[in-house]
Amino acid sequence: MANSHRVAVVTGGASGIGLGIARRLAEQGMAVVAADWSASACTAAAEDLAGCDAPTVVVEADIGTEAGAAEAVGTAVTRFGRIDLLCNNAAIHPIATIEEMDVEAWNEAFRVNVTGAFLCSRRALPHMKERQAGTIVNMGSVSGVSPYVGGGAYAVTKAALAMLTRVLALEAGPFGITVNCIAPGSIRHRTEAGGNTAHIPVGRGGAIDDVASLVIYLASEEAGYMTGATLVLDGGATAGRKRAGVAVERLPDQGGER
Repeated sequence: MANSHRVAVVTGGASGIGLGIARRLAEQGMAVVAADWSASACTAAAEDLAGCDAPTVVVEADIGTEAGAAEAVGTAVTRFGRIDLLCNNAAIHPIATIEEMDVEAWNEAFRVNVTGAFLCSRRALPHMKERQAGTIVNMGSVSGVSPYVGGGAYAVTKAALAMLTRVLALEAGPFGITVNCIAPGSIRHRTEAGGNTAHIPVGRGGAIDDVASLVIYLASEEAGYMTGATLVLDGGATAGRKRAGVAVERLPDQGGER
């Protein structure tokens, strides 16, 4: 059944960053389909999102398969008659060096992180093209630019996702569709999470709301001229290096507009 709401599909939307994005989008008045492969997470997410004013649907689906991608996107079209935003957020993060990584874990990372985004995008594009409008936001990572030992498979998939973003932007742009990639740095999934933030110029770790706010912007008319970009969201952590022993003095807050 069609309605007047703009409609979003968020993969990996039943927990962590994905759930936070789904909640914020619903609070902004978008109908949301949150897709996730975890049955228990889907049950909890359905309860969490039930209080939102905009309609929400939680779908148990493995978006790394043709059937799962079809279920995620098809639910939006069947229930709400359209899809305005696809947020390809679902990902897995195996930890092992390249020498230690087994091929099954390597292939699974690509199946979920890259193939899942490909399959969901391929399903969503015809509906967006029909309306000559739409937004795809792929969730990358600073690991795709600056990897670390043990996170090689994750880093390579996120680098691939940034390139998929550029290809999709070229192909979908003539149809009024924008495609961008967000590359978050250290994002605290739980409010109690801490960690060393000395390397982050803004002096704090990222929050899920920081990511959700950028998704909301990219899905807005104000971002209509932005496509094919990878936007690093890391508080400046990868901007460069601090010289040892050199501190930056923060100015006192003077109040007023900034």
